[in-house]
Amino acid sequence: MLKIYEAENQFDAQLVLDKLLSADLEAVMKGQFLSGAIGELPTAGLITVWLVHPDDESKGQIIVEEFESHKRHTNPPQKCPGCSEIIEGNFILCWNCGDELPEIAKSF
Repeated sequence: MLKIYEAENQFDAQLVLDKLLSADLEAVMKGQFLSGAIGELPTAGLITVWLVHPDDESKGQIIVEEFESHKRHTNPPQKCPGCSEIIEGNFILCWNCGDELPEIAKSF
């Protein structure tokens, strides 16, 4: 196995894991049950995502880099095409109706 991502929190780790799995890469998350020990343990590297097959590293690294790039990018609020609800720029789905927001979805 090969560590591909050290997450700031469990949410980021789960998003990366889901992206890797949806790209047909075998991956697992480790350390998610240690988050209750924050304060007793250092937070850096606590929650990680690992590729089961190390030869998938290049494909996995592209996915991680896209995630990190999207995480740093802040989009302006936009109107949902499905229900016209105004959605903040850090979301890719409408919280009201679940529709995908087209501009953000293209960037990730």
